[in-house]
Amino acid sequence: MTQLEPGEDPRRRRTRQDLMAAFFSLVLSQRYHEIRVGDVLARSGVSRSTFYEHFRNKDELLAASLEGPFQTLANLVGEKADVNKVQAMLEHFWQNRALARSLFQGMALRVVQRTLMQHVENTLTQDQRSRLRVPVRLAAHGLAEGLFAPVVAWLLGEAKCSAQELAVALQLSTAASTRALQTGTVLDRR
Repeated sequence: MTQLEPGEDPRRRRTRQDLMAAFFSLVLSQRYHEIRVGDVLARSGVSRSTFYEHFRNKDELLAASLEGPFQTLANLVGEKADVNKVQAMLEHFWQNRALARSLFQGMALRVVQRTLMQHVENTLTQDQRSRLRVPVRLAAHGLAEGLFAPVVAWLLGEAKCSAQELAVALQLSTAASTRALQTGTVLDRR
């Protein structure tokens, strides 16, 4: 779920949770592009004006619902990498793969990829940014795709391995990709 501000009004937190729960229940029964804000409102019992106090649109609701898991993945780029958290997130995705599959394909894919890319971009440290061979946005796209594509293929059953094996592979490949995008690495010594 989303990261909320400390001391946030419990009613506001509950409303966000109600909206996300309604959204997730709809995603299990409908395709993302078929879901309307009105459907979320009807399922959650939240008014339209209250919805818009929390989210601008359905895409923003989807992006907010992915904040926690995607920040966990994006942390593999930075200094807060925790392979155990990545493994736990992958296990959660696996247990809810019907939901993940519906969100990681079709019309929702654009929102999902943009959300992960933004988390990766925000996670790059100032030191990492200053040594990039390419603009930050390009590096973030490449790193995000390197994290996202294997997870989706795994969830779709294209290849089998444990969540732990995938988490370690993502950690190692992300570290290698990050180094490859930076100047002053072994690649520069030609």
